[in-house]
Amino acid sequence: MPNMQMIDLKINCFGPIEDQIYAAFPVLIKNIRRGNTIIKYAESAGITRYTFGRKGLEKFFDMRIEHISEEHRYNDACLDDETHMHKNYILGGPLKAILDGHKVEVIKTLKANGENV
Repeated sequence: MPNMQMIDLKINCFGPIEDQIYAAFPVLIKNIRRGNTIIKYAESAGITRYTFGRKGLEKFFDMRIEHISEEHRYNDACLDDETHMHKNYILGGPLKAILDGHKVEVIKTLKANGENV
């Protein structure tokens, strides 16, 4: 679509420097994740709008199989305190949205070179 542009958004560094930036600016953990895509689109009368096309998982909380596997997804007794906290941190928002009557879209992605595609 000629009036749309996809923009990948990330912190432009890797390794220990990336970790130091996240540690120095904790607001980035919630707002600048790995795998962000912003969609820029032009409306009529010269108005430009932006929206999230994809908001990746947060850098420091990887999804574990125990969070979603058929065997464990409803049994938190198998999780230690830290893993249980991570599960709630990742899945709490979508669960609340569902319980509040909103629709949640889940998109399965593939990985290449360690990044989402």
